[in-house]
Amino acid sequence: MHVRRPLRALAALALAAPTLALTAPAVADPLVHHHGPLTDLQPAASVTDGARGSVSAWETSDGTTVVLRLRGLPRSAAGQEYGAHVHVGHCVPGNGALAGPHYNSTGQPPTAVSDQTEVWLDFTVGRGGTAYARADVPFTIPSGGAHSVVVHALPTSPDGSAGGRIACLPVHF
Repeated sequence: MHVRRPLRALAALALAAPTLALTAPAVADPLVHHHGPLTDLQPAASVTDGARGSVSAWETSDGTTVVLRLRGLPRSAAGQEYGAHVHVGHCVPGNGALAGPHYNSTGQPPTAVSDQTEVWLDFTVGRGGTAYARADVPFTIPSGGAHSVVVHALPTSPDGSAGGRIACLPVHF
C-alpha cells in the first residue's frame, strides 16, 4: 500500500509534465557567453584585481539583452559604482587603449551616444564582493562587431564617458 501511493504520485506528475512544460517560459541558450579572470588594464592596483567575471548575451524580439556578473571584488568596495561597456577591441594586459571605442549601433564614429546606441553595464559592488548589471538594447551586435567588456573607474555619464579603463573581459560577439 505504501509503495502504490508514491507510484500514483509519480504517475500524476508524469501526466502533468507535458502541461507544465507548455506553460513554463522557455530560456534560450545565450548567443555569447564567456567567463574567466578579468584582464588588468593598468599597472596600479584597482578594485578589479583578482576578480572574475562572466558576460552573456541573448538576442530578443526587441534587440539584445547583455548580463555582466562579477565576483571576487573587495568587500571594502561595497557601495561603489563603476561603468562597464561593450568595446570593439580586444583585451590586452596593461593596455586599455587597445580595447578600442565602445560598440555603437550607429557606427564609428558614432552619430549618437546613449544607452540605446551602446551597451552600458554600470554596476554597484555588493557587500559580498559581487556585482550584477543588465542592459536591454534595441539592436543586435553583428558577429565580429565587438570583442570585450571594459570596466571603467567611474559610472557612465550622459555623454558615455566613464573614466579610466581598469579591467577587461574578453567576449567575442
